[in-house]
Amino acid sequence: TPQEVVLTVLYSIAGLGIAIVNDFKSIEGDRALGMNSLPVAFGIDTAKYICVASIDLTQLGVAAYLYAIGETTYAAVLFGLVLPQMFAQLTFIQDPVANDVKYQAAAQPFLVFGILCTALAIGHHTF
Repeated sequence: TPQEVVLTVLYSIAGLGIAIVNDFKSIEGDRALGMNSLPVAFGIDTAKYICVASIDLTQLGVAAYLYAIGETTYAAVLFGLVLPQMFAQLTFIQDPVANDVKYQAAAQPFLVFGILCTALAIGHHTF
């Protein structure tokens, strides 16, 4: 359905944010090899905000969509699952090179549960 396509694209953008987290640990190697990863191309400070924005804004957008279609409980659960990710981002943003693995360990399970929550909401909803 069109809804599933849009949600897949949105969560792919969030996945891109997770992939960017992995780029912080290899900045020096990327520079040495001439690879233009996001942290190399935009700098660490800009890349860390692109990273967290792509993760947070897409999930908050999905929560708003679920709310708009009347799946308010699922929207609230998804919103609740975004909050611990944002909390983990406070440490990540301070030093993304040093805290990338810690951030992924703390936040990624909540992203996955958010995807599952969204799938349940869409499966539950009658279009």
